[in-house]
Amino acid sequence: MQISKYLQAVFLCGGTLIVPAQAQQAPGPRVLKIDVRIEGSEGWQTAVSYEKALISEHFFLATVLEPSESLGGMNPLDPDSIRKAQENSARQIANAQKIQERNKALAHAVPPSAAMQQQVNQAIMQAYAKCKGDENCIKAAVMRSNPGLMPPPPGATMNPGIPDVSAASQDEEKAIYRQWFGLEGCPGKFRAMRNDISKGAVADVGGARPWNHEIKLDVAQDKPSLCLSYPMSVVDEEAGKLFLPGFTFPDVPATQKNIGSRSATVPGEIATWVSKTLNGAPLSGTKSETISLQRPILVLPLGNFSYGGSVKITITWSFTESYKPGTALPDD
Repeated sequence: MQISKYLQAVFLCGGTLIVPAQAQQAPGPRVLKIDVRIEGSEGWQTAVSYEKALISEHFFLATVLEPSESLGGMNPLDPDSIRKAQENSARQIANAQKIQERNKALAHAVPPSAAMQQQVNQAIMQAYAKCKGDENCIKAAVMRSNPGLMPPPPGATMNPGIPDVSAASQDEEKAIYRQWFGLEGCPGKFRAMRNDISKGAVADVGGARPWNHEIKLDVAQDKPSLCLSYPMSVVDEEAGKLFLPGFTFPDVPATQKNIGSRSATVPGEIATWVSKTLNGAPLSGTKSETISLQRPILVLPLGNFSYGGSVKITITWSFTESYKPGTALPDD
């Protein structure tokens, strides 16, 4: 019977039996996939000029993030988690003096006798077979057979006149957050498609003239180190939620009709919506929403204009797929 295989250590500490929990093994690298599709329209007009556009865009990226070795008690991408950690830190500082006083008072406490230690060992042996190696079951059985080992009830002191700080760590954040990092040289790929077309007319001295614009592109590329756009993300392993530092997509060279060469990436308002959606989202999912545009995506207003537009955004994302080095990343 190898009890040590299940109970790595058993300590008698201040009258409390402690059985440390086994550490969890860190996961391997994972693939982050984000797919964004946009469909809508926009336009502007004045008393004598106008322009109307149809917007159709699709953006996809895939890259690999590496996990931290251990879990943490604070999520640096969640303001609520940061606030709780700061409050806990303040409480710990306030309790520091009480803890020191208690430790000083307990410094002269008599250690468990050999008879008590033998009694505990016998209780462990008896509980082992009954509990089939379950640590929580063994701990409960040992405490029931040795009431003197039970911790004091809430609000009570371990010894008369000694401050009780046994609950000092109960308010600490549980270690449930794992950080994920983008490391230099990671694999990455993306695809950007835009088919934005506008038609309009502006008043001129010689009469109305066309005012048309377009962005058309379909670019797919491998992009090593794409993960550096996501330097640190966080997963709440208890709730199964993903927190990204934002949404960043590579700039794609494009030629806009009647304007010339310029970079074409995810429009700002769309990127902002995606960032908010992926801040505390499930590890995978799909979401659609129609938003009103505040700024033009394609059209170029002139004069004292009135502008309006709306687009439907559909995002599909996943951060559940394991990655084996050397394998190809998924396509959109």
